[in-house]
Amino acid sequence: MDTALGLLALAGYILAIVGLAAAITYTVIRIFPTERNPKKSDKSDKPDSNSGGEAGGRLFRRAKRGTT
Repeated sequence: MDTALGLLALAGYILAIVGLAAAITYTVIRIFPTERNPKKSDKSDKPDSNSGGEAGGRLFRRAKRGTT
């Protein structure tokens, strides 16, 4: 009998933790909603095409030597 009550208590504990996490998440989303249509910035996200070919706004540089 103690085993069954222990398992029910464990299941209740798990449900309480999951429910608390869901309630906190719901509350935070209600308090701090995200913008559905983000505002456009003055700068364009695309790099200039006349940048001379050096970095050109890329995150990683191209290798100087050819790949084989």
